[in-house]
Amino acid sequence: MSEPDVVLEGRFNPDQERVYAHVPFAVPPGIRQLEVRYDYSDRIPSDPGLRGGNTLDLGLFDERGTAGSGPGFRGWSGSAAREIVVGEAWATPPYRPGPIGAGDWHALLGPYKVGPRGLEYRVEIRFDPARTGRPRPPEPRPPTRPDLPPARPGWVRADLHSHSRYSDGDAWPGELLVAAAGAGLDVLGITDHNAAVPPETPTGAAWSSLVMPLLVPGVEVTTYGGHWNAWGGAGWYDFREPTSTATGAAMRRAMADGAFVAVNHPKPLGPEWAYGDAAGFLAVEVWNGHWPALNAIALAWWEDRLRRGQRPVAIGGSDTHFLHRPGGGPLPLARLGVPTTWIEVPGGAPTVDGVLAGLRAGRCFVSAGPSGPQLYADGVAEAGGVRLRVVDAAGAALTVHDQRRCVFAAAVPDPDWAVAVPFPDGAIYLRAQVADPYGTLLALTNPVWRAAGGGA
Repeated sequence: MSEPDVVLEGRFNPDQERVYAHVPFAVPPGIRQLEVRYDYSDRIPSDPGLRGGNTLDLGLFDERGTAGSGPGFRGWSGSAAREIVVGEAWATPPYRPGPIGAGDWHALLGPYKVGPRGLEYRVEIRFDPARTGRPRPPEPRPPTRPDLPPARPGWVRADLHSHSRYSDGDAWPGELLVAAAGAGLDVLGITDHNAAVPPETPTGAAWSSLVMPLLVPGVEVTTYGGHWNAWGGAGWYDFREPTSTATGAAMRRAMADGAFVAVNHPKPLGPEWAYGDAAGFLAVEVWNGHWPALNAIALAWWEDRLRRGQRPVAIGGSDTHFLHRPGGGPLPLARLGVPTTWIEVPGGAPTVDGVLAGLRAGRCFVSAGPSGPQLYADGVAEAGGVRLRVVDAAGAALTVHDQRRCVFAAAVPDPDWAVAVPFPDGAIYLRAQVADPYGTLLALTNPVWRAAGGGA
């Protein structure tokens, strides 16, 4: 290997943890490709439960500057890759290819964890290394769709939260789409961390005959005080300042772009959400991965906001990162469709705009998987309450809650059962959930809000 053209060395002390540094380096004219390699002392994984060592995140800005949501952002790989290539023709996912302009570029270094001995780093940059190993996705394999119970007409099954090789996942977007089809999903959200490059539905002859789920592009804005998702936005959103003010401003910018914005997994090891009620989100991911993974805390976080009169929509997502890694650890790996968000969309085949409209309206519920249970909640104006339909949950417990307490409980008697529950005096909303005999949640609805004057 040739000697580096630029070497950036330095140190972060423990009091500099979680404060990004923009380290400049000069790129001369005529360069067509950069290679960036970095290493640092006392490396440990990024798992938020691990402490005592160092984790250093990497990103890159070009000569156009480091402004938030600006054009200079070429990508961020966190600590998932310690070697990247950025060139005119291609770049290592998740970095953006394009012209290598002359001027001052910046390595974005984020000391996510700094151990007691400090973090010493070395970044090596090589100009025009003539790297030709462009990564290419594999050819698709036809999915086998499972035979699932039909959804109510107009409703689709979605997994809104997954990751590909465009951040720290191990599969290409096309592989995720094939796997999502095999799980029985109609919609897949790919939300890579701080993505500079949106995922795309693959094209070409090998894909033309395959019926794939609708891809809803998004980004998981990954900050040092919590994560939030934006679906249907434009560009990237600033993640570098972990304050409520900056985070709220970034979320509002995403919403101004037309994005649907959600706080992700506000629970221990989620990581938790450190920004209080930073204004700007429309939804809360109350169910992330398998239900026992502390999701009851995220559900309580959401319900606390309902009691205050806020109206964030409850959604779920698997947070799948790995299709190719074997399981067998102390916790099961996230898998696509666990949980599933069921969304009512207008018209026939789902569109991105239709899916986002259903989410904004709160016309969705979350269940343990693509096979259900299904739990539909409709306001009944003449009865002043809510009508519930429960499918494939016979023997489970249905409970209905207002902002104060459980107001109705019953064992589900049949595979397809409907019941109407009136608003009690003083109730602001009603929401329902289904749990198994051991208390594990199987499905939950969004609230049906009591209309002014007492109707539904």
